Amino acid sequence: EMAAGIAHEIRNPLGAIALNAEMLREDVAGNAPASTSVEKILRAARRLDRIVGDVLSFARDTRVHAVETSAREIFELAASDCEALLADDEIDLRIDIDGPCALRADAPLVAQAVSNLVRNAVQAMRGLPHREITLSAREARLRTAAGSRRGFVVLAVEDTGPGIPAEARERIFHPFFTTREEGTGLGLAIVHRIVDAHGGMTACAEPTRSVAGRGAGARLELSLPL
Repeated sequence: EMAAGIAHEIRNPLGAIALNAEMLREDVAGNAPASTSVEKILRAARRLDRIVGDVLSFARDTRVHAVETSAREIFELAASDCEALLADDEIDLRIDIDGPCALRADAPLVAQAVSNLVRNAVQAMRGLPHREITLSAREARLRTAAGSRRGFVVLAVEDTGPGIPAEARERIFHPFFTTREEGTGLGLAIVHRIVDAHGGMTACAEPTRSVAGRGAGARLELSLPL
């Protein structure tokens, strides 16, 4: 309740800031220094809005509405959600699905988790010469926390960025843990919550497509029960 109340109080003036900045952008068109300042205001407003959204997503109950879906449907939803971001950063997105990878899941919710991983990958690769993200899926029998083995669909997001430091791998899904100066550290915690609500598992795995000169790469896997 507190998170929702604070979010409401922040988003109202934030919306006014963004609206007035949009209007101001039209007024200062042709004035380079003023236009640059307006763009900075708009970027800051969008960043604050994302932070508020992360806090709300983390605070609310994760309710799963499971239906028949597939890895392809989930990836297509995530790719659509991140389309503008990928285009702005000129990043190639590949999709590689091995087998039917059909399952019962809340497709929009899982797509949100995949989108969070894609956004993290985009941020990690900024400034690098080669930037590529691969969404892959396969079926596998994995050992659960209880020690039994069962079938899962493994969704993976892999990039050609600098990789994840070994000392951070055990903590990346913890709330408020981040290796970046900006952000809340809630993006991966939300991913973990969504996957956990499906009875699945999250893992930081070794990259499979790392190539010399393309960065060490990072690979995060979301395993959802068949």
